[in-house]
Amino acid sequence: MELTMQFSVRASLEQFTLPHPGGEGLLKISVAAPAMAPPDTKLPVLYVVDGDFLFGMAAEIARALSSVAAFPPFMVVGIGYEATYLDFLKLRTADLSPPISAEAAAAMGSVGAMIGSDRNGGADAFLAFLADTLKPEIAARYPQTDGDEHILFGHSLGGLFAAHALLTRPDAFSNFIVSSPSLWWDGFSILQKLPAFKERLAALPKQPRVFVDVGGKEQDPPTSVPPGLGVTLEEAQAQIRAARMVEAAKEFADALREAGVADLRHIAFAEEDHTSVAPSAMIHGVRFALRQGA
Repeated sequence: MELTMQFSVRASLEQFTLPHPGGEGLLKISVAAPAMAPPDTKLPVLYVVDGDFLFGMAAEIARALSSVAAFPPFMVVGIGYEATYLDFLKLRTADLSPPISAEAAAAMGSVGAMIGSDRNGGADAFLAFLADTLKPEIAARYPQTDGDEHILFGHSLGGLFAAHALLTRPDAFSNFIVSSPSLWWDGFSILQKLPAFKERLAALPKQPRVFVDVGGKEQDPPTSVPPGLGVTLEEAQAQIRAARMVEAAKEFADALREAGVADLRHIAFAEEDHTSVAPSAMIHGVRFALRQGA
């Protein structure tokens, strides 16, 4: 059979705005549809937080994967702010984080000041926006997405958010990709949600599938920090030690299994650090979510 589809050198892009759940400002929603999809097929949707950074990469990965025979096409939805980098760091902290105690926030020092840890605790409201506002909006605008496959991807603080979403509303998405999660937030207090999660999970008619990853080099102490962030090398190294990223990700995956998650995969990508792991996490996480041999 001769393939006649036109193949663009870049992913498609449509954008619109929705009111921020906090009542101030707008969120920029970016959507990439697959190049070719059968008209009667329900499309899976990959929801990507930190869309300012990760949507473009996710859209191109989706375009590349969907060009491979037998890999199902899927839509990518990014949620972002269109802000400067330093403002973006603070906006995402406000939306993606569960509440943090004043003591834990103060202990973060310059790192906390850089990411705006004084503005925190919006994770529940942001999750409600994704599940109860954005998903119906996407289904209305793109009827092919009104199916059963909805994948949440979050990396770093977004990974913490994905973990929080899984533990508190495990029925909100069919798949959770929890990438390099900042489980250290508020002294690892997110782990206190595991007993209630076990009960929520047992009550579900269908369990979500869960992918947890981390870069194998994420506990290596940094040797430099980017200029302009207001963080010293010593402070960055102390934060890495306290975060225990590699160990904590495995412990979290083990705890999820113990809580009853039956369909779970955990990977530590040996040669990746906290930044470079994101593409690998997205590729392997989506392959796992869409049951493509990963």
